[in-house]
Amino acid sequence: MPCELGEPGEWISEEVREHHRLARDVLNTGGCANPVQLRTIRVDKETGEQKVRDLRIACKDRRAALCPACSARYKADAWFLATSGTLGGKGLPSDVATHPKVFATLTAPSFGAVHTIRDDGRCHPRRTPPCEHAMPTACHRRHAADDDEALGSPLCEWCFDYDAAVLWNAMASRLWHRTVDRLRRRLGASQGLSQAAFRAQAQVHQLRVAETQRRGLVHIHAIVRADGPEGPGSDPPAWLTSELLALELRAAATTTSILAPDRTKVRWGDQLDVAEIPSVEDAGRAAGYIAKYATKTVDGSFGLVQAFRTRDAILRATTTSHLRRFALAVWDLGQRDELEDLRLREHAHTLGFAGHLITKSRGYSTTFAALRGARALFAIRDIPDDVEFPLYAFGYLGRGYGHPEGERMAEFWSAFVAEDRKERRQQRLADQEAQASSEGSLETERKKPDNQEREVHLPSPRAL
Repeated sequence: MPCELGEPGEWISEEVREHHRLARDVLNTGGCANPVQLRTIRVDKETGEQKVRDLRIACKDRRAALCPACSARYKADAWFLATSGTLGGKGLPSDVATHPKVFATLTAPSFGAVHTIRDDGRCHPRRTPPCEHAMPTACHRRHAADDDEALGSPLCEWCFDYDAAVLWNAMASRLWHRTVDRLRRRLGASQGLSQAAFRAQAQVHQLRVAETQRRGLVHIHAIVRADGPEGPGSDPPAWLTSELLALELRAAATTTSILAPDRTKVRWGDQLDVAEIPSVEDAGRAAGYIAKYATKTVDGSFGLVQAFRTRDAILRATTTSHLRRFALAVWDLGQRDELEDLRLREHAHTLGFAGHLITKSRGYSTTFAALRGARALFAIRDIPDDVEFPLYAFGYLGRGYGHPEGERMAEFWSAFVAEDRKERRQQRLADQEAQASSEGSLETERKKPDNQEREVHLPSPRAL
């Protein structure tokens, strides 16, 4: 085994040096599972000397199925994006915490009965005759919530309207934007205001995330907030309350519809939930709910992660038979001339959904770019302003670590960081509870009569 001289008196094998290089790359990429390998050429401005070096940078992929480490950072950014719009911070005033807000969940209509879990744990406990294809229309099983592949699949694949489901997914983003537009019109009409007059008194901002259900259909989770005419820095009028916002959003969702390119009417399903966000705790839970789905793929696996180039690739995809048939329907509909603008084949891996996973109105909160920029500035905070950086040229070499040990190191480091983050979060919550308990004990002692002996327990320095 070839060896090289390391520290004085120490011989280090090439295998150990390779291990150290892998560990360095894993740490530099933050535990990225699939880093980008670059070749850099550094040019000395004075001498013209060139120095070549290979390095790896994080892939920054949002999908947890591809990279747990990078998706965890994206999820954290999504949480800050949602939280700053409900509680303030990241450039928004804290007054937005008092503005009317609601959390809404809008679902797709039914395109055929599917296996599910009802409130009593059963699927379809009914006594009905078979369908026209001689398939049962009842299911008396109690499906396992985690690993039962039957969940979401249709009771009869021939009765399930795959083509209509594909068109609904493709039009879901447009339907949401049309719903928000109708919400603004209804809010103005409730006070007898035109749209121009409404904009002079209030604004409506929103953030939404799209989640794909097990049946393959997209549904929307959204936070909707009302502001004053100047945006988040101004208060909305007194008549624009959370109750009115929730009432008009329900009405807008139930009355809004759009036409697909083939003249098919697209509208929301019957399952609709709109809840007010009255407290800081509710705002944090809503933001966490939004962030939870920001890194999810269609089925949470590798099968539907990347775009398909051929129909045969869909047939070979490792997913359920129902989702595979769904993707095939997307691919086949993509050849129809009237649906060309939907670019369905490019989105067969997302079952026809072509919109961004998470979107927001401009005035809702900060942006992903601003969060990444702040993180970059923090990383170079110790570099003096007068430092002149050399010239660099970059070239793409490939992906990954080139060694299976690197992938195992990245997996270990990502799990370690996630566990450490969880422990620190739990410790912060415990400290907050301890501080609140100490403050409550002090308040109780202060309310005792003066002639009553009392024992004061001061909060610990850690709690303070």
